[in-house]
Amino acid sequence: MKWKRLMNKARESRTVGLALITSTMFSLALAAQTGDIGAIQQRLNSQIQVTRITADRSDIVAPGSVVDLHKNGLMMYAVASPLAPSNSYKNGKIGQGWGGFGKDLMIGMATPGGGTANDYPHRQFVAEEKCWVTGMQVQKDGISFQLYSDPYDGIRYYANLKIPFPNKKEVPSVDAALDLVAEVLTVVPPDNGGGQPAPEPQPAPAMNQEPPPFGMYFLRETGAHLHLVQDGSFVLIAASGQLSPGQFTINGDTLTLTYRATGRSSVFQMQGDRLVANTGVAWVRQGSAPPPAPAEVAPPPPPPPAFSDIAPPPPPPAPAPTISLGQTKAQVLAAFGEPTRKAVLGPKEIFVYKDMKVTFTNGKVSNVE
Repeated sequence: MKWKRLMNKARESRTVGLALITSTMFSLALAAQTGDIGAIQQRLNSQIQVTRITADRSDIVAPGSVVDLHKNGLMMYAVASPLAPSNSYKNGKIGQGWGGFGKDLMIGMATPGGGTANDYPHRQFVAEEKCWVTGMQVQKDGISFQLYSDPYDGIRYYANLKIPFPNKKEVPSVDAALDLVAEVLTVVPPDNGGGQPAPEPQPAPAMNQEPPPFGMYFLRETGAHLHLVQDGSFVLIAASGQLSPGQFTINGDTLTLTYRATGRSSVFQMQGDRLVANTGVAWVRQGSAPPPAPAEVAPPPPPPPAFSDIAPPPPPPAPAPTISLGQTKAQVLAAFGEPTRKAVLGPKEIFVYKDMKVTFTNGKVSNVE
C-alpha cells in the first residue's frame, strides 16, 4: 500500500511538471507571434519620413517621403474641408464604409451655414498615383495614415487611411505589419525623381511651326501661376508662394506637365493663349507672346496715315455672359467662374452664385433661378 501511494505521488508530480512545461512553451510561442506597437512605430518612422505642412494645410513646409498607392478607391477631399475623409483597407480594397459616412456627418456639422461634405471638391485616387504622408500612428487594432496630395488644377487634397490588423485582438509581428502596409503603400526611392525619369527637354520648333506656349499663365479660380520655360521646365507657383517644379512635353496640341517630386502628370489642351485641363478649367497666358528670335525680327510698323485727325470709335463693350438650358458645367464655369457653393443630390448638381442658382442634371443645365 505504501509503495502504491509513492507511485501515485510520482505520477502527479510528473503531470504537474509537464503542464508547466507546456504552458511555458505556449506562452513563448504566443510572444514570438505577437508584435509590439512601439517596435512597429519605430520601424515605420525609420522607413517613412513625415511631411510637415502649414497650419491651414495649403502648402508643404518640409517635404518628407513620397509614397506609391497600390490600390484603387482612396477618396480625398480638398484641404478646405474642416476634416479629412475616412478610408479603410479591408479584404484587399480601399473603401469608406460607415466610418466614412460618419466622418461626412462630422464635416457637415463643422461647416458653417448648414453646408455638407459635398460642398468641398472630392477626388478619388487610384493605384500608381503618389502622395505625401503627413502622419502615421500604430494603434492596437491597426495603423492610421494621414495622406496629402500635390496640387490638381491648383487644389490640394487630404485624407485618412486606416489599415486594420487581421485580428483586432492581437498585434501582429513587425514584419507582418509592414507586409500589410506594403500591400497599400510603398515609399518611392528619393533618387529617382519620384519614381519616373524626367522627360527629355523639347527641341526648338522648326521655323515653319507654331512656337511653343512659353510664358506665364494664371488660374483665376485659385490665384496660382504656371511658368513655362524654353528649356522644357516649368514651375507651378501656388497663391501662397509654394513652388512645384517639373518638366513639360508637347505633342501636337497636347501639353503634359510632369512634377519632379512625385512623377505625377497633368495634361492640357493648348488653345491659343489658354491651357485647358480635362476638367474644363483654363489657365490664361499673361501679357503678350514672347518676342521673336533675332533671325525673325519683324519690320518696323508703318507710319500713321496722313490727315487722320479723327480717332476711331471705341470698340463695343463685350456682351455679358449668358446661360441657357442644355449648357455643360464646363461652359458655365468658363462664363461665370467657380460658384460660391456646390451641392450634389443624386444625378443633380447645384452651383450657387451670388445672384443665381444653376441646377445640372446629368452634367447639363436643367434649371436657372
